[in-house]
Amino acid sequence: MLIALCSAKGAPGVTTSALALALSWPRPVVLAELDPAGGDVLAGYGRGEISAGGLADLELAARRGGPARHLDSQLLRLDSEGRARLLPGLADPASARHVDWDRLAAALAAVEDGAIDVVADCGRLRAEHFPAAVAHRAAAVVLATGSSLRAVRAATRAIAELRERETCPGMLGTLVIGPGEPYGEREIGEALGVPVVGSLPRDQKAAAVLSDGAPAGRLFAQSALLRAARTVATRLVESAAAHESRLMPPPAPVPASVTTVGASRVR
Repeated sequence: MLIALCSAKGAPGVTTSALALALSWPRPVVLAELDPAGGDVLAGYGRGEISAGGLADLELAARRGGPARHLDSQLLRLDSEGRARLLPGLADPASARHVDWDRLAAALAAVEDGAIDVVADCGRLRAEHFPAAVAHRAAAVVLATGSSLRAVRAATRAIAELRERETCPGMLGTLVIGPGEPYGEREIGEALGVPVVGSLPRDQKAAAVLSDGAPAGRLFAQSALLRAARTVATRLVESAAAHESRLMPPPAPVPASVTTVGASRVR
């Protein structure tokens, strides 16, 4: 299942939120850094680790064959168990114009025949070379927003844009970052007209681990940010799966002749 996370103008902490969700995901997951402005996870959470692969190398390799056959070799572990892995983003934003987003979207939507989920950090909606093909393929598109009046107004325009250009036939929802500043989930959901999949608190200490590679500490896994991320991740998986099942066509009825033949054989 492919989940696309994007932001409106001025939305805070989208990459940090995507990383928190990936580390809290209830199933094996790949965090794909698809922000055309470049990837930040290795520079922050990875403490400056330099990757020999990632999105740019995947694109080069895909020109010699389908990207799905090269994807696994470009993934890095995000946790010790390897349940969460990372597709590092672009080091040079200028190379975003060369990425075949359609081909990449097809590969990400079918990772190991859907047995592994993909959380795609797609960056800002109105960015040049925004990976619209990925959002179009996603089971759910989640718009991250703050809870201030300015943030909610920007999110309202972004939701309208997503609907107008039919970018996301899948479930459309929003993730509130820092609720209560001053608006809560219910008010924001009503203003945007889409379901709120949950909210993440402004937990600066835990966020610094994800964004800047600060020491995690013994209680990092039980931080307010990761506890909330676990709740959001579980809710998002369930909601997206339920939405997909509603969109699936009903099974074709069995012709009466087939039923009759089968019955006669049993007798």
